[in-house]
Amino acid sequence: MELDNLLGLDMKKVRLGFIGCGNISHHHVRIFLSRVPEAEIVALCDPNPAGLQRFQRELFDPLGHRPQAFADYREMLKQVSLDGVVIATPHTQHFQQAMDALSAGCHVLLEKPMVTRVDHARALIAHAEKQHRVLSVAFPGPFSGEFAYCRQLRERGELGDVLFLNACLAQSWLSITVNTWRQDPAQAGGGQAYDSGAHLFNTMLYLTHLRPVEVFAWCDMRGTPVDINTVATIRFDTGALASVCVGGDGAVSWDSSVLCVGTRGAFRVGVHGGFVEHWNAKGEKVRYPHVPDVPTMQQNFVDCILGRAETPCPAIWGLRQALLMDALYESARTGRVAKVQPE
Repeated sequence: MELDNLLGLDMKKVRLGFIGCGNISHHHVRIFLSRVPEAEIVALCDPNPAGLQRFQRELFDPLGHRPQAFADYREMLKQVSLDGVVIATPHTQHFQQAMDALSAGCHVLLEKPMVTRVDHARALIAHAEKQHRVLSVAFPGPFSGEFAYCRQLRERGELGDVLFLNACLAQSWLSITVNTWRQDPAQAGGGQAYDSGAHLFNTMLYLTHLRPVEVFAWCDMRGTPVDINTVATIRFDTGALASVCVGGDGAVSWDSSVLCVGTRGAFRVGVHGGFVEHWNAKGEKVRYPHVPDVPTMQQNFVDCILGRAETPCPAIWGLRQALLMDALYESARTGRVAKVQPE
């Protein structure tokens, strides 16, 4: 038996299903297959048969087996015994799919934004608690060593009181999302501010734990049905202020950062992690910040299912995102300062 343990032959396998087999699911699957030995992907669902076939061919045929495939996620949940599901579908589909997966006894890793309605966020949180299941939101930042480093600065008091934040994300989003569901308000729930911009807002909220109370925003639709370029100012409960720019049209394929300045220190970090800069209480830039090693999002999800970890990005961050976005879009629509509703 000891030899079997060493070889991993009696390793507990976590049975996973995927709802949605688009580009981001390719990323998740590759990491599960290459870096999470306890994970076993046993079922896939996507309503696009050609896309599902391509997904199977590219990712699973080299391994010599194909997971069960379904066009309807409800059939997958009904027919296959699963420990967890990864949901990566158009934003407005997240709520019902996650509710059904939780009802089927599955833990859920849910792509961002978690939902696009505040009442849906509250209902999901309550349902996950009732079912005693993990609901983890797939923002990459909270699963990064750079975010862990910044979080430690705040927890150790090395930032002091946060004074202001400056956040900017630029991406050629308009051109790469033409003729896709991302420019359909009924499926996306919003435009670039709710899509890639979700990373920016999550970074600000997650790393400061500040609660926004007022927002003033402008949105430029650029001739589309959804917001493309957005500028916003935010006032937080402590009096701290933020300026935010989410750009979806221009000659930058991708660039993002959040600068957080406090009374005793400051940091700048990418919204996915990837880099971090740190200034100490003397205003000096810290050379070579030591960024801790942390498990991948995929490993963490499996560890949560096995009861040996907690998610660093639980569903409360999906609720906070939805509350902020409601106020942002209200301000852009009315041309007035909008209040952010309390949790």
